[in-house]
Formats: sequence, structure tokens, C-alpha cells
Amino acid sequence: MPDRFRLRRVLTVTGVTCNVCYMTDSNKSRRDELLDATVAYLLRQGVADLSLRPLAAAIGTKARMLIYHFGSRDALLAEAMSIVRQRIQHTFVATFQETEGSVNDMVVEFWKWAVSRSNERYLRLIFEVQGLALQNPDAYGGYMRGSLESWITVVTEKIDRKLPPARRRVLATLAIGVIDGLLLDYLSTGDLKRTTRAARTFARHFERDLV
Repeated sequence: MPDRFRLRRVLTVTGVTCNVCYMTDSNKSRRDELLDATVAYLLRQGVADLSLRPLAAAIGTKARMLIYHFGSRDALLAEAMSIVRQRIQHTFVATFQETEGSVNDMVVEFWKWAVSRSNERYLRLIFEVQGLALQNPDAYGGYMRGSLESWITVVTEKIDRKLPPARRRVLATLAIGVIDGLLLDYLSTGDLKRTTRAARTFARHFERDLV
């Protein structure tokens, strides 16, 4: 279920707009269509200099309708980014199930998915928002904290439950930090061979020595 967001000029992950509470089923359907179209637009254009009028024109609506459905530009952006995160997390969970719980295989297969040409746009969008969060934490920091916490929860669930909860959480944080850094390295340098070898090395040691 998509995150809900407070109606204010910051990117956050709590609360709900009053418009959402009383929408009819048809409005909800139109809202979902606009949200999906916004995600597609962001994957093509990125977040920098995003404004409602060009976005609305590109997805076949009016800026006032986006305000009606989402409350503000930042609330719309937050929901769209939560959809992006959910799609990636769905792939992560599916990969874990397909690899029958092998941490090494899970990391390797997820890495392959992440660096494929068709999915690279997801990574670039996420890292763009991370960069904006560093520059403007008031607007984007809340979203990034919520996103990171969501990832820690998802990865923690996939680590051996025989380990103490606190250790599982630390290991999840470690894994996220390493893979996140390697993906940023790959996008920055284009060196797929080196970063892939590093990811595979980490996966082997993570499963053998840490878990």
C-alpha cells in the first residue's frame, strides 16, 4: 500500500491529505492513473526543477487537478517516489524467494537487475533525490529517512532469524550501505566489471563470515 503524506511543503512520509479521505472510487482510479503517469515522467525527466505545469501538460491533465488529488507538488513527489521504492523492493523480495533464501545468490541476482539498462533509470532517480536531500534536508530529509528505514526493515526480514534482532538490523544496514555505494560508484564511473566483482565479493563474505 502506498505511503500517505501530510499536506505540507516538505517531502515526508506521514499523515494523509483531507482530499484523499473522501474520494470516490472513480476519483481514486484517476488519482492512481496520475500517480503512475508521474512516476513514468520522473523516470524520464528526473526531479530537478520539477514544476506542476510542465508535469501536468506532459501527463495530460491540469496543475489544479494535481493539487486537488495530491495537495502539493512535494506531496505528489513523495508518493511517486514511494512507488519507485516499492517497485524495487518488490523485485528484491521476489529475488530472495527465487534464490531460495541464499544471501549470496540474492545479492548477485538483485545486482544484475539493478544494473540492467532497463532499470538504471530507477537508480538514477533515487540517487538524484538522495543528492537533493543532502542539499535541502527540510524538503527531502523526511522522505529519505523513511525510505532508508523501509529498506532496513525489508532486508532485516531476510537475514537469519536465529541471530539477535539488533545484529540482524546492523547487518541489514551494512548490506544496504555497501550495495548503495557500489551502485553509486557504477553510475558515476560506468565501470560495471569492477563494481560487479566487488558486489559478488561482498555477497560471498557477507553470507560466509557475517551471517
